[in-house]
Amino acid sequence: MLSARIWVFKVCSAGLSYRYNSFRTLMIMKITGSISFTHCFARALLVLTVSFCDTAIYAQSKQGDLDQAARRVIAQEHVVGASVLVARGSQVLLHKGYGFADLGLEAAAKDETAYRIVGPMMPFTGIAVMQLVDRGKLSLDDNISKFIPEFPVEGHRVTVRNLLNHTSGIVDYHYLGDPIEATSRQPKALDEVMALYAGKRWVNEPGTKWDWSISGFQLLVTILERVSGQSYESYVQQNILTPAGVKSTTYCDDFTLVRGLSHAYRRFGEGHVMAHENAMAYNTDLRYCSTVGDLYRMWRAVLEKKLVRPETLKLMSTAEGPGLHMSAQDPEMRYGLALTLNHEDDHRSRGQHGSLLGYSGCMYEFPADQLTVVALTNTEGQNAYAICRAVARAVLGLAELPPPNDNAPVRVLSDESVSAAQIQQLAGTFLLTAGKLPPNLHDSYAQYRRTYRVFNENGRLMIEPLGQGAERLLRQEDGTFAMRSSPRTRISFVIEGDHAVGMKMESGGLPLAGERVGDADPQTFHRQLR
Repeated sequence: MLSARIWVFKVCSAGLSYRYNSFRTLMIMKITGSISFTHCFARALLVLTVSFCDTAIYAQSKQGDLDQAARRVIAQEHVVGASVLVARGSQVLLHKGYGFADLGLEAAAKDETAYRIVGPMMPFTGIAVMQLVDRGKLSLDDNISKFIPEFPVEGHRVTVRNLLNHTSGIVDYHYLGDPIEATSRQPKALDEVMALYAGKRWVNEPGTKWDWSISGFQLLVTILERVSGQSYESYVQQNILTPAGVKSTTYCDDFTLVRGLSHAYRRFGEGHVMAHENAMAYNTDLRYCSTVGDLYRMWRAVLEKKLVRPETLKLMSTAEGPGLHMSAQDPEMRYGLALTLNHEDDHRSRGQHGSLLGYSGCMYEFPADQLTVVALTNTEGQNAYAICRAVARAVLGLAELPPPNDNAPVRVLSDESVSAAQIQQLAGTFLLTAGKLPPNLHDSYAQYRRTYRVFNENGRLMIEPLGQGAERLLRQEDGTFAMRSSPRTRISFVIEGDHAVGMKMESGGLPLAGERVGDADPQTFHRQLR
């Protein structure tokens, strides 16, 4: 047995499987004279060895390609730390960590480093709800007022299906600005999260248009708890995590120590700083930590019929109505029930990606290709999705995607002097709202509003977003102003008489403009949140 292993090793190493086996076959035949049996045995051994070597060489080559693809995107996207898993069927092609889980300590990210899960957990919330549907405890066409009578539907009829496929017309609270951005470090109970968006203007008539809204998933969590009689945490543990056999996925709140959890980061100029959003300020289903290996096993459990019936998964994977027109930029991107139905060229996929809390996540399965890709990072932005796309395209033999457009050098900021009179002229509290929405932004952004204070701090011109840290406002040579935290953003003021009456913020994203609503004192500033 040992000699056979050495023989196979030598053949693979030399890359001469066929010629070596042919010679070996002839020698066995000549020496033993047992042509029939030995010849058959040798031919079988030849096939097995060639297959073994080809598979080993292919896997090694493919792993190198995938590793290179992941490294390229991680560098382009300025990711601090990431873990990536790529599998075809049950064969794992890549399972590796990159960069740092803790930048300050230079602690490396590993293949099974834990991250807060933003994006890939959403399909499992959908699966939890669909389990109740399969058990007859819930109907997709149930009116949500049946379960949440206190939510003000204002004459609209919103169904469970509308929540699952993002056609509810309910505004997405995390696109509202002040209500969540000013309180992103403040833990909230379920009803406090609901209060962020209850009573806000409806984005669309329910069932008429697709528009992303995590508010709907917060309502789904409430419905699940009231129908099942269990907390979301308890239900998910009993009905998803335990049947899937995962051990590293945990409900992670302010009262939980998660071992191996990476720190979260966001870009600051040319570098990174810690991101300090609190997961308990958002949906309950955003309060989970996991690893790429656990997410892969959880999805395998779905495919192995351990969590939902195949007919249910097929229903979740089918787009209909407004879900057929999810994206104006990509007509081939669609939405089912808690699943984004995505694609790389002609290769269809299903899964989810997202970014929040200083983390980024992505999980997509390509059913026809038996391919699953999972990426988790500890850096703000849709970088995990970029990694997923790059490694998936490498496996599928598709061309590389171009680097992101925002990868231009960060603008070099100047710091021109500002007189005490100029500081006094600019000082005030300003309420900014969204201008014309770019086509790639969701309709909920139309209700975005953000409060800023411009003030004098011992001779320094400062700017402070409500609920976040203040920093210096730097005057540029062209008369505009800038912040080191967002170098590409240009800030300008509308001056009338002896003080500013308006402020504008322009960047590559959402344009903001608004009026001065009061003085720069703390009482006036903080009153805007009430």
